[in-house]
Amino acid sequence: MTNVIGSETLVKIGSDGRKHTVPFGGHFRFDHGLAAREALLAGRWVAPAHQWLVNDLLADGHLKQILPDYALEPVPLSLLIVPERAHVSRVRLLVDFLVSHVDENPGIG
Repeated sequence: MTNVIGSETLVKIGSDGRKHTVPFGGHFRFDHGLAAREALLAGRWVAPAHQWLVNDLLADGHLKQILPDYALEPVPLSLLIVPERAHVSRVRLLVDFLVSHVDENPGIG
């Protein structure tokens, strides 16, 4: 569970595209995905997690997915750039790379 407002409710999207809302709570509260990842890895809880955060742990068998037919709502990906730096080649290359690969990461919208 996170410290984010509304995190006491879990919204899952079924394979048919329908949203299912269920109450969700626990004793741990996180405001950072890597902290939640470490708690999952330590076997401390059951939690919703986007696949991009735990794909390697699932592939290695360190975690087990318990609702494979459901997904979380996508989270937005934001990149903040100082306007004067927006046209710097390396910044532009990073933006172009992220735009071209964002669809490869389930859960980022």
